[in-house]
Amino acid sequence: MYYKKLNNAAMWDKIQKLRKFIRLETNFNERTCWICKKELNIYDFLSDNMGLEPEYILKLWQTPILEFHCCECFKDLKIGELQKIEQELPTRICLNCNALMDIYKFSKFHNYLKIHELKQLWLDNKFRIFCDNLCKRKYYKTYYDFLNKKKMKKYKDLNKNQ
Repeated sequence: MYYKKLNNAAMWDKIQKLRKFIRLETNFNERTCWICKKELNIYDFLSDNMGLEPEYILKLWQTPILEFHCCECFKDLKIGELQKIEQELPTRICLNCNALMDIYKFSKFHNYLKIHELKQLWLDNKFRIFCDNLCKRKYYKTYYDFLNKKKMKKYKDLNKNQ
């Protein structure tokens, strides 16, 4: 995960700041996953929490009462939450292609959302659901083409009446 995000300039800046803070730390804590005991990397933790400042990331990392999960164990926790959402509403339909979609596919498509945000959007009947970006683009292109044609027709009708 760390290597996939290397081309991000903001990420690099935060990594550099974090490295400086780690060097200043007299007793840097090595961390392992709370469940499986796999060794954790603070830079992965930073990349998964880009909204937080490097100083705060280090503060959290160094706090002895906090425990962290590796990505795999965290996903297992997320699966349980997704199963609860699935019980409330098992499937939705893609607005463009009418394909059935489950909460798992929706969560992969929107992997940047937190569980409560996923739940809120999934259960909101007014939220437009798409199975992928292509369907989303096709839908809005068709929708905006329709609006433009309607607008042009209205404009032509106004000009005819004058």
